[in-house]
Order: sequence, then structure tokens, then C-alpha cells
Amino acid sequence: MSRKGLSAAVVLFALISAQAPVRAYTLQYRDNSGIVARRWLARPIIVAFSSSLSSPPSNIKTGSDVIGSARHALEHWANVADIQFLETRSTAQTISPPNNGDRINLITVSPENGAVFGTSESPGRTRVFSDSGGAIVEADIALNPNELFSSDGTPGTYDLESTFTHEVGHLLGLEHSAVIGATMQPRQALNGVYGLPAFTQRTLSADDAVGARALYGSKAGTGSISGKLIGAAVAGLSQPIFGGHVFAEDVLTGRLIAGSVTLPSGEYRLDALPPGSYRLIGQSLDGPISAADIAPAGGSYAGLMETKPSFRTFIFAGRSASRSISITADVASSLGSFVSLNSAATLKPQLIGMNGELSTAALPLEAGKKFTIYVGGEGLDQIAADGISISSPFITVDPATLTEEQFDTPYPVISFEVTIAPNAPPGDYSIRLQSISGELAYLPGALTIDP
Repeated sequence: MSRKGLSAAVVLFALISAQAPVRAYTLQYRDNSGIVARRWLARPIIVAFSSSLSSPPSNIKTGSDVIGSARHALEHWANVADIQFLETRSTAQTISPPNNGDRINLITVSPENGAVFGTSESPGRTRVFSDSGGAIVEADIALNPNELFSSDGTPGTYDLESTFTHEVGHLLGLEHSAVIGATMQPRQALNGVYGLPAFTQRTLSADDAVGARALYGSKAGTGSISGKLIGAAVAGLSQPIFGGHVFAEDVLTGRLIAGSVTLPSGEYRLDALPPGSYRLIGQSLDGPISAADIAPAGGSYAGLMETKPSFRTFIFAGRSASRSISITADVASSLGSFVSLNSAATLKPQLIGMNGELSTAALPLEAGKKFTIYVGGEGLDQIAADGISISSPFITVDPATLTEEQFDTPYPVISFEVTIAPNAPPGDYSIRLQSISGELAYLPGALTIDP
């Protein structure tokens, strides 16, 4: 079997923050908690388009719709929450220096911002300024002048609209998400990964929308789940889990709706959840999105290089035999858990792929079609044919197609076929893996079906 290539065309986004500590957006919006939300209080948010957007530099493909891409990015967020933007123009080319904001919320593609990026390959950066109370008072967005961009899917370039949409999420106060299919996940694929245009991050995931509503509303008619993850006692001492990923799937469809990363106290919170039945899952951040990808330069996740302590993936018990959790409108639910610590995990999926490539970008699928999917990582050779499933009745796995592939990776890679039902709802879906020994691992939101 021929050896296939490993895609290197996925690069971390970056977020530069100033003046205020960063907190997880799913934990900020608690009216009775004393935690100040890191969000805009002034409405509308006045955004200035730099004149560089009208005369873009040479690293942006000629004919690309730069202004249209930026406008679409703003519209995506305004459409999912109580957010209003007002567009203005500015001759300014560079974003404000750290700790010296000018109260102009600039979006710029000028090459004069080269010093902001240095040798970084990040496609975009957002510099956020907050007041002493935590409210955002300025946010500037710049694109990396050392990287190539387009709006038509040209291979080897970053998609302008996807980059702008991610950075506007930072402008609003959102952090990186551990949901692979989320626009706010830490990495952006280049066009051409999987042999396809990289357009999926133009579309906000349910997780992105929940995050925006957690900060800005509209939350009427929604509920929430919060709690703590505590590691089982070792030598008589229990330990809070720092950097555990807790995510909720809709039981009816299997769609991943929201995720949260636990704070040093072990706390998590999933806010603005539509009423329904949910499956709540917790696991360590040691997959395609790692704890180090979530940790910013400062704030609540500073120094988070790995989930501490590591624990076994589990499904929350809930209050029924089916382990589902019922969320009702305008009701806050509390659900914590003691978890089994796991210092010797053997099942660690790291990469996903299709069309002969592996990456960390979500796999764009279409309803009514069949696809061959790759998963690579430690312990994947210990997966039985019946140990692979998708958390949705709309996506089926053919166990007879399980094959061990040959990629240039230090760990095993397997492939299998999935069939998407013609009526599969748009959204993000997880791959569930179980080893022969019973160990569980999820790839949360690894499959995405765009509207």
C-alpha cells in the first residue's frame, strides 16, 4: 500500500490580549457569580474598515472580495446573538500597540502590521483592550502579511472570510474552542487540505453560537448545565480537573451543541442551551486540539500544557438509565462528577483525514453521500470493527470496511466508511472510538455538515 502524505497546512490562530485576564466565555456570563464578563457593554460595536481593505496588498489574490468577506464575518455573529455592528472607514493601517489603544476598532490587511506577526504563521491576530472592570473597549484585527489569502478557494491560500470570522469571534471576547468543527477552534486549514476549499469555518457551529449567546444573549428560552470535575481521591486527596473538555450532544440528532474547558477549580459551564435531551461527555485535552492549544498567553488557562490530572473519558450519568440530561427553558442545571484518573491512557487519536490526507481540520461531509475517513493516533490498532461509531442516528459506520493504513506517522492510522443520511441535519458530529479493553475516546465535532 502506498504511503500517504501528512498535511502540514493547518496553522494555529493567535490571540493577543491586553490589560484584562482572560476567562472561558462559558463561565463569564453568570449574573450572580461576581465574575465580570469579558465582553462589550457599548452597543453597537463600531468597527472601522481600514483603507487597506479597498487596496489590498499582493499577498491577497487579485480580485478577492476583501470587504465582502469582512462584512460577511460580522453578519455571521450578528445573526446568532444580540450583537450589533456599525461599519465606518479609517485611513489607519496598523493596529494599536499593546497597552496603548486608540479606541478605534480597526480591521486591517496592511503589510505594515508585519512586526505584529514576526515569524508567526498565524493567518490573523486580534488585539483586545479591556477596562479595569473587564469590559472590552477596543479590539483590532490584522491579517498576516506574510501569508497568502483569497476568497475563491485557491489552493495554498487561507480563506479570507474564514479568517475574519474567527478573528471577529476574538473581537467579541470568545476564546478558542476544543470542538474540532467550531469556527473558534485554534487552527485554520489552508485551501486545498483534503483536496477541497477550506470554507467550513465561514459557518458558525452550534458551539460558536452558544458562546456568543452566553456573552450577549439572546438567552430567553434556553437553559444551562454547570458543575465541577473532580479527580477520584489519591492517597485520600481529591483533585479538581484543570483543562478537561466537557461537551454536550443532542441525543435526538447526535449534533454537538456546546463545549467548555474546566478551570483550575474544575468548574465548567454550558450556557444558552436549547431545551432538549443531552448526552454530556468529559475527556482530557490530548487529541487533535490539545490543552496547549487552548492556553492563551495569560488568564484562566495560563500554563495549561496538559489536562491536570489526566482522566478517563466518560459519559455523565445524568438522571436516567439512558444517561441523558434534560434541559428545560430558563432552568439552570447542576451536574458534577468524580472521574477516574488515568495516567496511562493507551487510546489517543491525534489526526483525522479524508481523500488521502491527515490533518486536524474538521472533515466536510455532505448529506446523502458515502465517505472514507481516516483516524490516526496511539492505540488505534486496538480498535475492533464494532468499536467505531458516530454519535448520530443519521451517520452509520460500515464495520466491514475497517482497514489499517500506511501514513508517515509514528502511530497507527485506520480507515472506515461512513454513510450520511439524506436528511442529516447540518452541524458537527463526533467520532466515538472504543478499544478492545473498553477504553473510550471521542473526536468531538470532527465531522461537519454545512447548511
